[in-house]
Amino acid sequence: MASRSRVLFLVILVVLALGLVGAGGPAASPASSQVAAPAPGAAALGGIGQATPTSGTVASVPGQGAVEAPRVLAKAVILADEATGQVLFERNAGAARAMASTTKVMTALLALERLDERKVVTIGAGPPQVGEESLRLQKGERLTVRQLLLGLLLKSANDAGVALAEAVDGSEAAFVRRMNRKATALRLSATHYVTPYGLDRSGHQTSARDLARLWEVAMRRADFRSLVATRSARISGGPLSLRRFVSTNQLLGSYRWTVGGKTGFTNRAGRCLVASASRGGRRLVAVALGSPNAFADVQALFEHGFSKFVRVRLADRGQPVSVAPGRPAELQTTTTADALVRLDQLDQVRLTLPPGSSGGAGGEAALFTSGERRLARVGLDPLPGTGPTPTSTAVPTPTSGGSAPTATGGPVAGGGSGGPPGATLTAGTVVRVGPVPPGAPAPAIDPFLRRAPP
Repeated sequence: MASRSRVLFLVILVVLALGLVGAGGPAASPASSQVAAPAPGAAALGGIGQATPTSGTVASVPGQGAVEAPRVLAKAVILADEATGQVLFERNAGAARAMASTTKVMTALLALERLDERKVVTIGAGPPQVGEESLRLQKGERLTVRQLLLGLLLKSANDAGVALAEAVDGSEAAFVRRMNRKATALRLSATHYVTPYGLDRSGHQTSARDLARLWEVAMRRADFRSLVATRSARISGGPLSLRRFVSTNQLLGSYRWTVGGKTGFTNRAGRCLVASASRGGRRLVAVALGSPNAFADVQALFEHGFSKFVRVRLADRGQPVSVAPGRPAELQTTTTADALVRLDQLDQVRLTLPPGSSGGAGGEAALFTSGERRLARVGLDPLPGTGPTPTSTAVPTPTSGGSAPTATGGPVAGGGSGGPPGATLTAGTVVRVGPVPPGAPAPAIDPFLRRAPP
């Protein structure tokens, strides 16, 4: 009977996850002209960071074959849940690479932080000297900060980047120093800027992970979200009676769930793209660097995230925790833990304590993992009424987790546990994932990935 309940529960999870593919949700409404409605999911968001692989055995849920990796050709990619920072897929995500015009995400963020969009900027001698893509700005021409930002983020105009740099700090060189200070403050360890626009220069680089973190910080701002959700714009005045252009981000017109994005291309960097998409109540961020077709790669990443993962409850606050099979519970969880779990790893979730853990004293935490991916961290406190916790606990992950988890509660053979409120979680054993209660808020903690501060 327990086996039937487990299979039924897993089937329900799979159906719910696959239902997200067709559910769609509201499409990002591409705005025209100079005004765009804020993109969906305007709430403050968590951070993006690194997921360190852990050991474990990958197995398939009955009725669900092994999930294939997304077919992407970029040299470096990352896919993450934008609300929590949980990394769903990555390849060479920490490698430093040329970033082309994705540089302009930082340029726009700093301009928005330092300038009013209504401020009028008089173009100096610097912007007209920049080559490649441009607004054909002329010395003495007057444009608003918002007009320059539209040119920067939609048309990817290099001269608009220099104009904004001079408006913020008086010179391009001073602004680049500000860019690098901001990268340090955000802990973007693989990132270094040489220009505010991104043409190939020695030492001008970022990583897919850093770019995802930076994008998440920028997307916390409604004004930035409005700009990158804009599909086309018109700028009047200047030597051209009317400047018209369409966003270089083709996903705004071809992938209906796109929230916004920024493209880049140089011979050294290849095709680059950072973008967000929202579907079925979930918002993802994806980065592709060094791709022959960044739009196809990022769309494939989004489809992988939306269709191959389901959000589940790993633990409830106050759940008892045992540090090893056969030992009584001495700890309890301090927070509720939810995470996105790949469909073929729903029965591979385990609770682990780090080597040398003192069993929760001093706010230490346990990790939930599935396959080779960390899922979430949960804080531990001593369970009321128990004796002193051990000062040194190293719990190896078993090669087999006992019998498969069920949806009904009670211990799993071999010491596994979890799922329903009150059930004891045991380190090193399989945890029963459970459905997330209706109306539960999205996880607000970036539990194990390094959060980028605002």
